[in-house]
Amino acid sequence: MFSIQERSESPDTGAAEPGDPHVLEVGELTVRYGDFTAVNNVGFTVGRGEIFGLLGRNGAGKTSTIAAVAGLLQPAAGHVRVLGRQLEPGRRGGAWLGGALSLQPQKTSLFPRLQVEETLRMWASLYPDPRPVPALIDELGLTDKARTRAARLSGGQQQRLLLATALVGNTPLVVLDEPTTGLDPHASRDAWAVINRARAGGTTFLLSTHAMAEAEERCDRLAILHEGRLRTSGTPAQIVRSLTRGSTVTVRSSQEGLLRAARAEFGTDAVRAEPGDGGGAPRFTVATERPERAVAWCEERSPEADVRLHRPTLEDAFLAATGTAPAGTGTAPAATGTGAAAADDAPAAAGGARAGGGSTR
Repeated sequence: MFSIQERSESPDTGAAEPGDPHVLEVGELTVRYGDFTAVNNVGFTVGRGEIFGLLGRNGAGKTSTIAAVAGLLQPAAGHVRVLGRQLEPGRRGGAWLGGALSLQPQKTSLFPRLQVEETLRMWASLYPDPRPVPALIDELGLTDKARTRAARLSGGQQQRLLLATALVGNTPLVVLDEPTTGLDPHASRDAWAVINRARAGGTTFLLSTHAMAEAEERCDRLAILHEGRLRTSGTPAQIVRSLTRGSTVTVRSSQEGLLRAARAEFGTDAVRAEPGDGGGAPRFTVATERPERAVAWCEERSPEADVRLHRPTLEDAFLAATGTAPAGTGTAPAATGTGAAAADDAPAAAGGARAGGGSTR
């Protein structure tokens, strides 16, 4: 367990020290369980008011990173600084006890016999300046369940209660582990409305998620972890640009010579014949930064062709970064290097074409 080691004797104001723009700084973080390295030399920063997402497959190191940030385990190496103060091993208590951050607990942390309101008042008592419990219950749509025991809540209601336990502390940094898992679309929208209101007030969020569309839409910046290492970080748009080959136009046509003409027009490296699917016309793809031009060219050359436009998404970039991109997705191998949207070691249509992010079949 960690606690906060003050850099000075001045009282805690809940603000980062002058000149330090980061609410959270993680540097060269390494976490081991025996001989197994779960997190290997990971580093990133999170600015005030940001929503920063951690993406990764199961076992990528997301939960261990979050546990280290929250002071729940001692890393083998590296450092974690919250509000400019370093978490140090060997002291009692964690950063969240000092009001610096709050952590969404696991479902097993809920007391089954405590009512919703009782649960939140208990968690609120741990913080110096908590949010009003009744207002938070209302914001998360739990007003009619305020006197209901946790054990009698549905899975989605329990998930909302867990989110509320993290938000009730009114802390500068909130750490969430898959906050919308198990929520239906309406409940997820309400949860994000609460998160965004807190963020508008200056709260910073670090969260893990498997929901790619949600991460792409909601997070300001992201880090992709794979096998314990940081593969890439940056804004969603930066990550997509750095790890994909741009838009892909898929053409299915029986017109003789169309594939050869496409290679002459767009280059042999950009045009790839796709394996047959057991029936129908031959198919090929064109990887291009100017998809509308490719669509118009294909439809002019072969009016009967089935032309579909795929714009790369964060999911495509994630598959590329983690080495799991299937053939024909338009993803490129993860680059090497450092900085935003670079991997440090190894994720408007023309004419009548169908368009969108992801496959449009």
